[in-house]
Amino acid sequence: MVCAAVCGAAPTHAGKKPDAASEELLSWAQGPVRWLLLPSEWRELKRIENPAKAVNFIESFWRLRDSDPTTELNEFRAEFASRVEAADLLYNERDTRGSLSDRGRALILLGPPPHMRIGSEETLAWKPGRRLSQRSTLREIRVEIWRYPEEELPAKLVGVLRAAGLEPTVELKFTLGRRGAQLASGGNSLIIVSRLALIRD
Repeated sequence: MVCAAVCGAAPTHAGKKPDAASEELLSWAQGPVRWLLLPSEWRELKRIENPAKAVNFIESFWRLRDSDPTTELNEFRAEFASRVEAADLLYNERDTRGSLSDRGRALILLGPPPHMRIGSEETLAWKPGRRLSQRSTLREIRVEIWRYPEEELPAKLVGVLRAAGLEPTVELKFTLGRRGAQLASGGNSLIIVSRLALIRD
């Protein structure tokens, strides 16, 4: 998974301290752009050690995702920046920046949900220290459901879902707790979206 690599510890080369260029690039990669970085890009990024290559990497990263290279504006990058700003405003969680939260990730990759529902569900819970017959119990958890019907999804994503024999609808479920909102289901759709940014229509 992309996030697993990007969210990890800062890479170092056998006993070698990263220079300013690689540290700046790593800081950029650990920001909201982590939701777009592919594993191959992450591997390439870890090998960069000078400012010129770092700048080239970032410029190439956005150029590859530009939905219309014939225009001066990179529409994809502009939309990304707008969604990051919205996520930071809406979904800050304690010490986690909004655009780095699970709901921030979903907003950045899919945009605002056309349909949202907040409710509760029962789930199995385990109570240690009790007799075996009393350890399993039901508890109620709060959930937030984001639903994107076909007409609200990128055409490329609809095509991939149909090709896989799936309904062209995306539903994301977040569990709401003291630590914030955690993505409980629908994560595979977000991984697909991050890769589709590199495919031209």
